[in-house]
Order: sequence, then C-alpha cells, then structure tokens
Amino acid sequence: MDIHDKKDGSSTKNNETDEDVEYARGQHPNSLKAIKNHQYPKGFSGNILGRKPNYEQLKQNLMKLGEEETFDYHEKSKGTRKEQVLKRIWEDAIRTGDIKKIQLLAFLGCLD
Repeated sequence: MDIHDKKDGSSTKNNETDEDVEYARGQHPNSLKAIKNHQYPKGFSGNILGRKPNYEQLKQNLMKLGEEETFDYHEKSKGTRKEQVLKRIWEDAIRTGDIKKIQLLAFLGCLD
C-alpha cells in the first residue's frame, strides 16, 4: 500500500485561493481579524516598555565635559576631550589598522 493510496480527498489548499478573490486595501478578512484581535484600550499604545527614555540631561553633561581642555603631567595642553577622541580614531586607524575605525572614517566620507 502506497502513501498516495491513503489520501481521503481533502486538500490543504484554501478554496479562496483557488478563486482569485481580490480585496480592497485593508479589507482582506485576515487583515480585519488581526486589527480586531490587537486593539488596545484608549491611552495605551501596546508598547510594553513604554516611551523610549530621553537622555537629554546626560547628553548635555557629556557635551559640557567634552569641551573641557585636558592637560598632561607637564601641564601641556592635550586639547579638549572631543579633540582627543577624534585624534584617537585617526591614530587607531593609522597605527593599529583598527578595521572598525577605518570603516567609520570611510562611512563618514573622511577618506574621500
């Protein structure tokens, strides 16, 4: 006895797919069902974690610190912290061949 002999005549195909039924945008029964099942009460967005945190205060403090000038042991200026970060990106790209730093510079168009 073969596997094909045991078929009962039922098909896994949906009858609707056999008839080329066309629905207007947003009117497909599956779309309407999904909307009906996922409605939230008024005032709720469905975002479990809530609104994305705002780091504005942290940003302001970091910007302020980035503008501070730093000095080495001999009281010689090393530039601002922002300048040191920018210099470090270039130094790592050149000296150690850090691929991530090179990719960053290329992505920003600094190597054009």
